[in-house]
Amino acid sequence: MPRVSVVVPVYNVETYLPQCIDSIRAQTLEDIEIVCVDDGSTDRSGALLDLYARLDERVVVIHKANAGVSAARNDGIEAARGDIVCFVDSDDVLMPKACATVSRAFEEHDVDVVKFSATPFPACCSNPWIDSTLTLPDRVFAGYSDQLVFEEHSRPFPWNGAYRAAFLRESGARFPVGVALGEDQVFSFAVLARASGVALLSDRLYRYRLSRTDSAMAVAAQDLSVRVDKHLTVVEAILDDWAAAGRMQGDSARRMLTFVADFVMPNICELGDDEARDRLLRRLQQILTSRYAEKDLASWLEGDRILDWLLRVYTYDGAAASFGGGALYGLTGALYGRRAELRRRAGDLRNRLLAGPRRWRRRHLGASADEFQGSLEAQRSMAQERHEVLLAQQKLQLEATSRGIGAVGDDSAESA
Repeated sequence: MPRVSVVVPVYNVETYLPQCIDSIRAQTLEDIEIVCVDDGSTDRSGALLDLYARLDERVVVIHKANAGVSAARNDGIEAARGDIVCFVDSDDVLMPKACATVSRAFEEHDVDVVKFSATPFPACCSNPWIDSTLTLPDRVFAGYSDQLVFEEHSRPFPWNGAYRAAFLRESGARFPVGVALGEDQVFSFAVLARASGVALLSDRLYRYRLSRTDSAMAVAAQDLSVRVDKHLTVVEAILDDWAAAGRMQGDSARRMLTFVADFVMPNICELGDDEARDRLLRRLQQILTSRYAEKDLASWLEGDRILDWLLRVYTYDGAAASFGGGALYGLTGALYGRRAELRRRAGDLRNRLLAGPRRWRRRHLGASADEFQGSLEAQRSMAQERHEVLLAQQKLQLEATSRGIGAVGDDSAESA
């Protein structure tokens, strides 16, 4: 039985797959298995996985009809034989000592989950939220903790974590099939609600790729109303599971409702379409009224400024415009405090005042020195990323040829 099972859901990523799989095969801890779930890929991803299985007996390949990343990860969990289960997205990279480090963490701490830091790449594509979310402290939590769930960047990603296989079996924690965006949040809340202990590591054991424009997150981000609609589906799943885990009470309930407001309401206020805003507000209203009495909200959120906003949604009467425009400032203040509200007002005013001069300068003078330097750095980062991807592809071709197997697409590969 392997010490660690690395589950890799795969769908149409032939470009990045060699770099991903090579990074897992290169782990300093060799006692691992690599469970690759081909989720009905229509490119060469499935064939590449089969080639890897012939090159390395630790690679296990499952081919299945397309059912989404949640179903693929769940299939990987069921097939995993290791003591520890971790996840790697098929366009990302696992650092060489990742499996050894999490294995040692489980030995040193009596926990069900180990979460670790990660590095976004290329750096030019990152932002302060990503950088902060992927940076964890060194800390161990025994039992359930609101601080862990809501303050310590333990969410939303599953791939910067490792999970005791017995815990996944006993808790029944799985990814929600049918949730197209935000399934990571649902799984993370389910795991953290039930874990008997969680260790956080500052070690950066994972590289998270940001440059793909065809990823599910990137596509959904192009339409704000679509993203909010999908996030409301996520909210329903999280609230139901939170209640099932016995967490919808006291301060945990307050923090969860604050999370819900933060997760969906700013985007609702930012929508420029009152019709779409009305539809989404009515859906959020239905989510709240079908689960909680008004007195429950008042009790859980007593003294919290977000209570007024959620009660406005609870009693919503169709005045969508009252949640648009300037309402975002008040909501920001309720969620983050008066200083955050003032900073947002000042920032928006500054952007409006500078928008005209910026457009004039770019039209007549071109990019500023800072903008030009930033563009050069971004180009270098993207070129380096493309170089790494190409090297991984070439390495696979050379290894297959040296072993007499042949490359994917070659006649030799089919006949060997």
